[in-house]
Amino acid sequence: MVSRVDRGLKIVFDRYLFSWGLWSRSVLRYCIAIVVSTAGLSIAEDGTDVPIQSAARSNRSDVPGEWIWPTISQAAIDRGFLSKSFRIDQSLQKATLHCVADFCSARIRLNDTDVEFVENYSPQVRIDVTDFLRSGKNQLAVFCNSDDGPAALAMVLVMQFTDGSRQLIATDESWKVSSALTKNGDRAFKLANVVSLGKLSSETWFRLDNDIAIDELDDYTQWKQALGSTTGADPATFQVLSGFEIELLRSARKEEGSWISLAFGPKGRLVVAREDKGLLRFTLPSNDNPDIQVETINDSLLECRGLLFSHGNLYANANNSKGLYRLRDSNGDDRFNEVKLLYKSGGTVGHGRNDLTLGPDGMIYSIHGDAVELPTKMPDRTSPFREQRRGIKTREGHVIRTDSNGENMELLLGGLRNPFGIHVNTDGEMFTYDADAEFDMGAPWYRPTRVVHLVSGADYGWRGVTGKWPPYFPDHPDNARPVFDVGKGSPTAVKFGTNSNFPPHYQQALFILDWAYGRIMAIHMSPRGASYICGAETFAKGRPFNVTDLAFGPDGAMYVVTGGRKTQSGLYRIRYVGPQQRPTRETTQQQRRREFSNKSRMLRRKLESYHGKQDSNAVSAVWVHLSHPDPTIRYAARLAIEHQPIREWQDRALAIENATAAVTILMPLSQAAPVGILPRILARLNTISFARLATSNKLAALRCYSNCLARLDSADSKNASESISKMNAAYPDSQFEVNQELSKLLAEHADESFVKKTIGLLDATDRQAEQFHHLFALRNVKLGWSITFRRKYLELLAETSFYQGGDGLPKFISQIKSETLATLSNDEKSLLTKTLEKLKKSAEEEDFTELERPFIKEWSIAELKPDLPKAATGRDFENGKLMFRAALCVRCHRVAAEGRTTGPDLTSVARRFSRGDILESIVSPSKVVAEKYRNDQIVTTSGKVIVGRIVLQSDYRSAELRIATDPLNPAKTTTIKKIEIDTYSKTSISAMPKGLLNTLNKNEILDLIAYIESGGNRNHPIWR
Repeated sequence: MVSRVDRGLKIVFDRYLFSWGLWSRSVLRYCIAIVVSTAGLSIAEDGTDVPIQSAARSNRSDVPGEWIWPTISQAAIDRGFLSKSFRIDQSLQKATLHCVADFCSARIRLNDTDVEFVENYSPQVRIDVTDFLRSGKNQLAVFCNSDDGPAALAMVLVMQFTDGSRQLIATDESWKVSSALTKNGDRAFKLANVVSLGKLSSETWFRLDNDIAIDELDDYTQWKQALGSTTGADPATFQVLSGFEIELLRSARKEEGSWISLAFGPKGRLVVAREDKGLLRFTLPSNDNPDIQVETINDSLLECRGLLFSHGNLYANANNSKGLYRLRDSNGDDRFNEVKLLYKSGGTVGHGRNDLTLGPDGMIYSIHGDAVELPTKMPDRTSPFREQRRGIKTREGHVIRTDSNGENMELLLGGLRNPFGIHVNTDGEMFTYDADAEFDMGAPWYRPTRVVHLVSGADYGWRGVTGKWPPYFPDHPDNARPVFDVGKGSPTAVKFGTNSNFPPHYQQALFILDWAYGRIMAIHMSPRGASYICGAETFAKGRPFNVTDLAFGPDGAMYVVTGGRKTQSGLYRIRYVGPQQRPTRETTQQQRRREFSNKSRMLRRKLESYHGKQDSNAVSAVWVHLSHPDPTIRYAARLAIEHQPIREWQDRALAIENATAAVTILMPLSQAAPVGILPRILARLNTISFARLATSNKLAALRCYSNCLARLDSADSKNASESISKMNAAYPDSQFEVNQELSKLLAEHADESFVKKTIGLLDATDRQAEQFHHLFALRNVKLGWSITFRRKYLELLAETSFYQGGDGLPKFISQIKSETLATLSNDEKSLLTKTLEKLKKSAEEEDFTELERPFIKEWSIAELKPDLPKAATGRDFENGKLMFRAALCVRCHRVAAEGRTTGPDLTSVARRFSRGDILESIVSPSKVVAEKYRNDQIVTTSGKVIVGRIVLQSDYRSAELRIATDPLNPAKTTTIKKIEIDTYSKTSISAMPKGLLNTLNKNEILDLIAYIESGGNRNHPIWR
């Protein structure tokens, strides 16, 4: 029998986070110290049943959670263990953890296992934590460490269960903090409630959903429906946020062409640019005249993508006229009789001369795509180390600015692809929405469309080299960061809602247009440090709704035009008709963040004052900020130094002690310093503890290593050899981003362990981009192969026939296969004949005939359940693996890298489901099935009904939708045109068929259950 003392101590250990007030502080501190010291840094589980909050509704006020922190005061260094215990008593399907670490870092632990490290200034992080949770008691704990600014943490754990329900756990005042204190060398632990710093629902950018994500049902070719039409699309068919209404004001007439941009003039009249040539002016309805009056005010300028009224003039970026023009009414006849070219640009007209905006400095800012040649004969704020500054011609989008007369021009920034819009917020900060390279979709070097904060001197990494081999990776740690990744889209204009009469949080939002998918998105943002943190929602969506530009009129409404590619255009107005809303009161965290960010922005602008010029005071003035926690400030400081002669800062860079500052400044030095300096750079890098660096600093260090090793004539020097050995020892890392850079570097200098390590990474992931990268990294490696590794690599390479992506993906895969085959010896080819045959087949040609077996009987759960305990020990691993194929599981599911990912990965399924649950899911797959894995039902406009699973694609530009109608042959599909879809719904039927066990005997079924339960791990206790 357990004594009362032991039982009391157990309660302390089990419940100390919630019951500490019942015990004396000294006893409790002693008990907690034992728990924490015994368990490393873990915190004891709570024995109480904590109610789980219900799922949030669509209203922002219902978003759960609060900003929390150990203390109300913000010390320079403040840290603590924050924790929450909870129970799971249902069958868990998926769990996603949403986390924002404001001005702090956060190491997140679930049930004593580290699941993520969130760096300071990271965006909102979404983590799949399904495999870290378990039935019964669970504990979520975070070790927080503030570096700079008003630190706070916000988290929401979203759990989706197999019955379709959803429950949430969020940070609030019920969380506990245990802070380690040191006094006279003795450790003690302080336990207390966390402090709430305000409701998370006040943050319009924080979102649990992702309603801007493009999926297979979205039609990239919706704009084609506007070809040949005589009127704009009916807005009654559009979707718009509650409280707003949309109306079609006017359709373009045949003689008025297609419309691509618009701007309101000082008299409230609307100027609209035609796609072919010329400008139209609309006088909107009034009490005196209910009709829209249209007149032509210019018929010579070709394709004016950017229009701006400023300084008493109208400025036009005329793409096909290849220049920036100023239009002026010099004779008072209300016509623009004077048209003057201010800036003539070279290049072609595809990704060309786009939008204009007025900066807070009174200058005109003009944004260009990568088809426009970079200017070389004007002041330049970008780094002197860039290719273009060194005489190498590049293709990259850029921004120039000029005064009202076009007399003083400057190149502000570069490295964009095809940004169409540009606008300024009330802080005086500029933003754009940049395009992706659709050709690269599905490949690890693809990067999505993104919202970009346009800052002085920045290089955003893009170079026009799509399709070349080996491929170009556009993202580097020495490039400026985007503020928000949107995903797939086709960017056109952007505009802040500053001049609207919308609710306050929409007045602060950036509205961005997606031409191809026919939508307007609202990007909500908050200043954070010298830049911003963002979230997004779909504001309006239609079909066809190929939006080209927007502006806010004198009435505060949003005016939008559609058009482009000779499509039928329309002028739409979106008005707010909901109840009046007042600005919400700032939370404590919002107020502190805003005040701190104002100071950070001022600091960044001070550092930017040194861009584009040499200044003898620059190095000493900005040097201290190379170690600043804010990456935007570090970037501005580094650029300021790059504009100074290398001789002034080279030795200082090599001697710098702080690791963050060292990797920051050694990046440009490794790129531009004389070759003789490179060994010294490597020697300095080798003194830095790579394992202790944050992820961003690891990537910066790897960039330095790559620059040095690529520029050295020989990698045989002592420092180079030590560097390569150090990187081999660091590989693999816990983060894919780091492994991606490590493997690119090490593939050229691989030791015998490289293949084994990379095969392990390849085998462990089911993410296409990660798999593809590892296949790419190994393609030319010759050292370290065994027949087993070769076979595994070739089998996974054969599975790339299922990959989905852009037009370039088949070419990339073909190139990898070609280079791989060139490395095989004749002996390897003879030993791998069958595997090489698989490599030649497409997904549709895969042979499953070896899996065919005779019918035994139709098994029921009642017949099999009594024997389930026999699946716990003494089973046959090899037979279980064989039955995974024989029961046809392998066609849709994956266990330990065996099989496909059409259905859920079953490797860790036993962590969330009992043996009985696993059996029931196989025998009765439709009894409990998550919505994600239910069959899709499509009804076409002709009345045809198609039931199956929509085939996932990473390039959604196809006008067609593929549905796998045969669950046992997912490669066999039915194809329909997206334009023919009338209705779509989820059925209650699982895509998994019944009767999969009917060709197995009872022992084979038990071996299969054991194999799934073990996750394909031969060393699992179940096989002993």
